[in-house]
Amino acid sequence: MNDLLLRLKLAVEHPHEDQVSVRFLADMHGESAHGALLLFLAVLTLLPIPFSGFLFSFGIWAIARMMWINDSGHGLPERVCRVTLSKATATRLIKILSWIYTKADRICKPRLLSLSSPTHRGWLVPFIALMGFIIFLPIPGGNGTPAVALILIGLGLMARDGLALIAGIVTGLVGVGVVVFLVWLIVRVV
Repeated sequence: MNDLLLRLKLAVEHPHEDQVSVRFLADMHGESAHGALLLFLAVLTLLPIPFSGFLFSFGIWAIARMMWINDSGHGLPERVCRVTLSKATATRLIKILSWIYTKADRICKPRLLSLSSPTHRGWLVPFIALMGFIIFLPIPGGNGTPAVALILIGLGLMARDGLALIAGIVTGLVGVGVVVFLVWLIVRVV
């Protein structure tokens, strides 16, 4: 994780322009980085970028698809790759990722390896797609819980930590429960 963080910091500190594209940042994560890209996109949905949940949910679905077909590339859709971030926003993103990676290095470690092995990741795909769908929905403040769930799942995949994957699923189920409750409340009021 430290090597990845160093590459991202260097990319943002010395960009060719004042804008940094999502494609450039995704390419910096390298191949076979589904966990890192999930974490990256989940953090992007939390930043105050207009329509971030709408845009980056397509990237989350693309990663789920790539995991389903066992493709190691990032495979992000072109409309997601074309999004550009200001140097200040990209720097803020790197600071958030740096904080997450630093904390993760202390907590995450390889455990419950069968949950994070590439041959058993298929069970995560529908759940990741569901979290992407909840992020896609125009619910004010609705990105938080599914984004945290995807961050935990991303960390679990990166560190091969099955416990982090379980924590991500539990967090995501809480998010699903909140959405179901809100829908029930709206139907009840109407």
